[in-house]
Amino acid sequence: MLSKHIFTYALLLLFALPLGFKSYDVHAASDEQIQELKRMIEENRRENEENRRQNELLSEKIKQLEAEKAATQVHVQESEAQMQELASNQADKPLGAEFALIIGAQSGPFKTGTGFYMAGELGLPLYRTLGPGKLMGLINIGWAKTDDDVTFEPTINAVAPGALPTQNSVTLDTVSILLGLKYKVEAHHIVQPFLVAGPSFNIFLNKSDPGSQVGGIAPQPDKLQNRGYPSGQGSAELGLAAGGGVDFNLTKKIFLGAEGRYNYVDRNNGSFGTYGGRLGFRF
Repeated sequence: MLSKHIFTYALLLLFALPLGFKSYDVHAASDEQIQELKRMIEENRRENEENRRQNELLSEKIKQLEAEKAATQVHVQESEAQMQELASNQADKPLGAEFALIIGAQSGPFKTGTGFYMAGELGLPLYRTLGPGKLMGLINIGWAKTDDDVTFEPTINAVAPGALPTQNSVTLDTVSILLGLKYKVEAHHIVQPFLVAGPSFNIFLNKSDPGSQVGGIAPQPDKLQNRGYPSGQGSAELGLAAGGGVDFNLTKKIFLGAEGRYNYVDRNNGSFGTYGGRLGFRF
């Protein structure tokens, strides 16, 4: 009976030993898997942290790019507004050319007194910006009429020998053409002084009465010769002119002003002055 129980215990022990080793292997494998899972979890956590930091950097970069884009758009809008304003100003701003009508007086050449003077003037810009102003080419065409009463002594060629001195009127028309330069100071938007200078061509037309005594058949009296007064129908003389004035802008395109000019002529008493008021237009 005892031997039968011993045999039974021996069989149970034989079957139990393999099961115990297998259970140990299962527990050991489970620990390795747990450690592997923990390692994977840690790696995922690190990767997620790295991804989070990269996402934050990308978000900051996106914000920076959006701010730069907004600033660029503002700059573009400001530039477009400035260009539109510049184009508008350029459209409203004259080209720089000027035309003026001048009416005044002329101190007559050859001592003929002071007479009426009028002129037309055209200025074309050569340099629109030169220092505080601009430089223009100038064309000025003027006309003046002066006269004087002169007492003539009888000459040996007088029609009536022994004739008494007579007083006659001498009349002189002057046409002057000035081709020169004009510099206008534009530092102030209303008051703008200017200077002019250049060569001139002057035509003196003798319209004296009676013409036979002054420039016709009879010799010109000594008194007119001493003045340098042109004989015959007149004469043409080259000269130089220089002067200045000031314009007052009423609008961007209309101005009023005053000017004076000295006209040198290389002939006895031939030089003369002109002065007057100006009404001008820009275009």
